Amino acid sequence: MRLINWVIRIFVLTAVFVSAAVAFAQGRVGVKVPFSFETHGKILPAGSYEVEFDQKLYALKLSSQIDGKVIYIWQTLATDFGPDMSELSLQFDHAADGTPVLRSIRFEKWTTPVLDKRDRYFTQQTPGE
Repeated sequence: MRLINWVIRIFVLTAVFVSAAVAFAQGRVGVKVPFSFETHGKILPAGSYEVEFDQKLYALKLSSQIDGKVIYIWQTLATDFGPDMSELSLQFDHAADGTPVLRSIRFEKWTTPVLDKRDRYFTQQTPGE
């Protein structure tokens, strides 16, 4: 009887760890931004970034995939997310001097508010356009 209880515990713990690993893996995604851009007055270089949803903070984290440092963390709002939508969307505006400025991030059903509300933009751009 003890052996059966021990085996059941092992299976339950294995299922919990596998579920946690799957949930953790689904909470982040990588993106390549092919141009340098600005957010909150800081210029970030073109390159690979990772966007992660933090379930404890209900926030999106943007970090560099090169050094892994978290660059920014933003509170999120729930938004619509359908099967025809991409998992991740970064929206950019262009400053009057042409510098791309990060406007918002949507990751699955979570979105940031407008990140920089200054009235100095004239167009919007998304990566790959």
